[in-house]
Amino acid sequence: MKVDSQTLTIPNLYSGSASLRQARLVTGTAPAGMEHYRVEISQAGKDLAAGLNARQLPVGAVIHDLGARPYFTEEIDQSLNRVLNGKPKEVQEAVNYLIGNNLMPDGTVSDEGERAALLESGLSQAQFIADNYMAGDEAGEFLAAVNQIAAYARTRTVDPETGRASYLNLHRKPEGAPDDYIDVDYMMKRYDPEAAAAIAKIYANLHNGTGDGSGIAGIMAAFTRKMAENPQWIEEYRAEAAHAREALTSGPIDNRFAGANTANMASFLSDMNDRIRNSAFENTDFLSRNLEYFAMVLRPRS
Repeated sequence: MKVDSQTLTIPNLYSGSASLRQARLVTGTAPAGMEHYRVEISQAGKDLAAGLNARQLPVGAVIHDLGARPYFTEEIDQSLNRVLNGKPKEVQEAVNYLIGNNLMPDGTVSDEGERAALLESGLSQAQFIADNYMAGDEAGEFLAAVNQIAAYARTRTVDPETGRASYLNLHRKPEGAPDDYIDVDYMMKRYDPEAAAAIAKIYANLHNGTGDGSGIAGIMAAFTRKMAENPQWIEEYRAEAAHAREALTSGPIDNRFAGANTANMASFLSDMNDRIRNSAFENTDFLSRNLEYFAMVLRPRS
C-alpha cells in the first residue's frame, strides 16, 4: 500500500509570515511532507480485488462518492472553490471526477500511455465544463487550476523496486502569503524530524486529553535558532519552491483531444469518440468508458 501524506491528520504546526517569530500553532490536515506520496489504492482497487473491474461496470451504475476533492495547493484549492461556488452539484462532482479519474488516476492504471491519454481527455472534459457552465474570468481561472493539476500529475515517478508513486513536492503557502513565505512545518520535518515528532506527540496528547500542550514553545524556539544557524536550509527551500512554481506553470500540455466540439454533450461525445477510435490504442475501452462516466456524472439529477 502506498501512503499518501495528505490523508494523515496531523498538526500543521505553523502559519504566518516569513518571520519565524510570528509562527503559531494551528491544527488541520497537513499537505505534503518532505516527499509527496499518494494513495494509489482506491475504491476501484477494492472492486478489482473483489473481482470486478471498474472499466466493466455498466453505465448507470452507482458512481462512488465524488464529494471529496484532493488538495494540491492553497491557490489551486481556492480557485476551484471560487469557480465552483454556486454551481450545480453535478458540475462540482464532474470536476472531482475528472481530477480523480483522469488527471490523477489511482494505481490500477499503471500503463503510462493510458495515464497520459486519460489526462488529455480530462483536459478536454474540463474545457467542456468551462465552455458550458462558466463565463468570463471563471472559465480562465478554472482551466488554469486544472492545467496546474495536470502539470503536477506529469511529475509522477514510480520506484521500480517498491512500486511507490511519488510526485513533485508542493510546499504549503497560504493564499495571499508573500513570495518569501516559509513553511516552517515542512522545514522542521525535513531538517529536524525528531523535533517534529516530539511536537506531533505533544499535540496528540493534547488532543486525547492526556497532555496540556506544554513543551511546544520550547521546541519551536530551539528550531528557530537552528534555522538561523543554518541559512542554507532556507536557500534550499526557496529553490525547491521556485522549481515547483515553474513546473506548475510551464505552459500548455499537448493534447490529442484538443479542439473537440463542446457545443453540447451530444456533439462532445461524438467528436471525442471519433478521436478515441482513431487513437493508437488497440483497446480504447478505458477511454470511452471514462467518457461515458463523465457524461453520466454531468447529467442533471433531481
